[in-house]
Amino acid sequence: MIKKPYNTPSLFSSLSDMLNQSHPLYKLADKIDWAKFDTAFKPLYCQNNGRPAKPIRLMCGLLILKHLRNLSDESVVKQWSENAYYQYFCGMQEFTHCAPCASSELVHFRNRIGARGVELIFQESIRVNNEDDDEHHHDTAFIDSTVQEKNITYPTDAKLHKKIVRKVLD
Repeated sequence: MIKKPYNTPSLFSSLSDMLNQSHPLYKLADKIDWAKFDTAFKPLYCQNNGRPAKPIRLMCGLLILKHLRNLSDESVVKQWSENAYYQYFCGMQEFTHCAPCASSELVHFRNRIGARGVELIFQESIRVNNEDDDEHHHDTAFIDSTVQEKNITYPTDAKLHKKIVRKVLD
């Protein structure tokens, strides 16, 4: 069963008001099509009974962060409660110090969505990356000539000794 969204206005400021909007995770969170994951994974949940599951955006966000930062399930869950940008990325409105879920829930979520679900998340990350590439112009190449190799030999003691020996022997 999927938990219904809690849309009551808060007395406290939201994460989007507190965070730097030029941070890479903030920008990435706004570029990803989270609704695509909701529509793809909602049929995998029972609609009328059982304990409400964690939000799909939260679980997909944790999986993306796990691979983006090369973390274990335990590490990403622990760091999520310490990092406001992780929380914004996963769709939270307010900062919380509590862990979003147990690390084993990520394993259950991966099993639930299967290989096709992981492939969908991967395809979305490729789409976002390609959009970023389109925004940057790759027509101009900047060449830094200070690091190019030069065909210059410097006199070293060994070279000088060899040169002297050759001249003496010749």
